[in-house]
Amino acid sequence: MRIFSFIIILFFTLTSLAQKGFHWESDKDKIVIPFTFVDNLIIIPLEVNNTKLNMLLDSGSEPSLLFSFPENDSISLYNTRKIKINGLGNEEIAEGIFSHGNYAGIEDGGYVDRDFDLLIVLDEKLNFSSRIGIPVNGILGYSFFKNNIVDIDYVRKKITVYKDRKVLEKKKLKSFAKLPMSIVKERPYLAIKTKLDNNEFDLKLLIDTGLGDGLWLFENDSIKCNDKFFTDVLGEGIGGTVIGKKSRVQEVQFSEFKIKEPLVSYPDAASYRQLQIVNNRNGSIGGAILKRFHIFFDFKGNQLFLKKNIYYDEPFNYNMSGIELMHSGVEWVREEINRDNTSKNAVDVKDIIFENSKLKYKFTLKPVFEIASVRKDSPAEQIGLQVGDKLLRINKKSVSNYSKQKITEMLQSEDGKTLELEIERKGVRKKFELRLQKLL
Repeated sequence: MRIFSFIIILFFTLTSLAQKGFHWESDKDKIVIPFTFVDNLIIIPLEVNNTKLNMLLDSGSEPSLLFSFPENDSISLYNTRKIKINGLGNEEIAEGIFSHGNYAGIEDGGYVDRDFDLLIVLDEKLNFSSRIGIPVNGILGYSFFKNNIVDIDYVRKKITVYKDRKVLEKKKLKSFAKLPMSIVKERPYLAIKTKLDNNEFDLKLLIDTGLGDGLWLFENDSIKCNDKFFTDVLGEGIGGTVIGKKSRVQEVQFSEFKIKEPLVSYPDAASYRQLQIVNNRNGSIGGAILKRFHIFFDFKGNQLFLKKNIYYDEPFNYNMSGIELMHSGVEWVREEINRDNTSKNAVDVKDIIFENSKLKYKFTLKPVFEIASVRKDSPAEQIGLQVGDKLLRINKKSVSNYSKQKITEMLQSEDGKTLELEIERKGVRKKFELRLQKLL
């Protein structure tokens, strides 16, 4: 599955950013936070200085990041100053604003940081709400994890933060594998084994819940991509677009777990050459692998608890079409309503109903999907699809009734499958037959 990975690894000119982090201000023993899970990314609600935000939870980022403001609202930020930033990508150093001394809270003030640091980077490329289809204002990093036990249940889509470390003594944790986790420069790392072309390697990987892909590896004299790969856009960083190779490895192993043939991305060295990569770091382990486990993070104890969940044996699929879609707004869609007052394509959204003695119509706001990128030499490029094409129908069915996740599943469904697409380009409708092609 080609998941657009949003990479925010920051290195900038401040001498110290050590945060006190979130702490407990609740009478409860635990706080449960439902999250939205899309493209292998965790989105949770956060209040910053009385403004409600949606934040991507990223164990591999510090400080936290703000790249867009909520619609029809404003936010006050304290103690700001301009800074220079390096990030993944091939472009020059960017400029940002650093703010400290802010209030951040979850669960009506039960879990808070009253000295919250934020880095503000108003770069349109980093505002990936249109890519995943829901509003996201920024990234919540290490300060969320550092002081308390954080339990991530990908199946129930809930995060539980515990007040007391005694939760680690509960019987249910005995069924979890316990792995050592090192914290370096306020980021967690895991030592794992990987089999590449029948050769085994001991790797040091950043544990990165903010990475949609399962595995990133940095090529060197011993770690190299095999001959079976394709070049792809891996994501967007503060330094610009990240290009790299997409391939597979035979196996990833840690503790008793063996994950067969996961997808792996090898970012181009130019994308991270300017960064101060932690010594001996070989890459990152991200959401497409992490989601296969029920996870307890214990940053204070330098340990990680893992247990297989129902996603463990799922295959690692990718987009075989070569197109990446994005939301490009909404539009009114007219639907005829049946006599039983149920529309032919009923959806749970606000609508406006017009009726007369014979007919009744419902006008509903539906998402508009547009092609954001076309992979070079892909089936999409070969048949002439272009960036900016508005997708109207797939197999004669309107995409307005599909979620982006559903369309993504269709684009990675089966090697050789043909999809009939109808698009609109500069006001002209065109039809294409897109044949999915498996490369890995």
